[in-house]
Amino acid sequence: MSNANNTAEAIDRLRSQAYGFLAAAMEYPEGELTELIRAGDIARKAREIFCTVHPELDKAIDWNALTEAGEADALSIEYTRLFDVGGADGPSCALNAGAAKGDARMGLLEELVRFYNYFGLTAAGTEANELPDHLTTQMEFMHYLIFSELEAKAAGETESAGDFIRAQRDFLNRHPSTWIPLLNANLKKSRAPAYYLAFGELMEQFIRLEQRLLENKVAYLPPPAPHPVVEEEEGYTGAQAQGMDAPTSVITIHRKAQQQKAGTPH
Repeated sequence: MSNANNTAEAIDRLRSQAYGFLAAAMEYPEGELTELIRAGDIARKAREIFCTVHPELDKAIDWNALTEAGEADALSIEYTRLFDVGGADGPSCALNAGAAKGDARMGLLEELVRFYNYFGLTAAGTEANELPDHLTTQMEFMHYLIFSELEAKAAGETESAGDFIRAQRDFLNRHPSTWIPLLNANLKKSRAPAYYLAFGELMEQFIRLEQRLLENKVAYLPPPAPHPVVEEEEGYTGAQAQGMDAPTSVITIHRKAQQQKAGTPH
């Protein structure tokens, strides 16, 4: 792979694409997505993006497994078994971070809502199953933060760009990095098909490398300027934390990030 265009900005653009790619590639496998898997387009694009950003991943991931969609609708059946169907404790490989938290999940959802609200994101337009703690939501939020960092830098807004970098570091450390390894372990325990095993390993190792990258980026930033304390709105409820239609609740990451989807499987 050529490193000729690996400037810091080019790498960050690929990082933004990488998170969008993960969000899209882990959606329900039907139609176009299944065909892209079988054609090898998912594997090719994933290797191109992720190994340019983090070359260490090239020999760590079974890229050929990302071409294995099985016969007919085999992969969609496995998706349902792993991520949708479950007993009292939910599916074996839940795509919601709070699945294992029981009653404590509400606190997690409220924290995520506040994180998203801080950046002006709302719940309008999200699908019913993509709550604040859903894998797709969290990956698209990282996609959005990196894209916003690039926009701030392009506008000469250095302080704002620094805020977006710190937000990436803090969000990754507090959320995806705390539960994606568990998801990967559950995929192995549940004998997931090769496609999902490869993506589970890719997500875990990519996030670990991203943590290291972001710590280095934050280390070179000047101390942040103090921000005003934002008062929590009166009447804030747990329902809002679940992505209900409160005026300023969770995420329209779909609306904002959909404009930046070039380079993802869709």
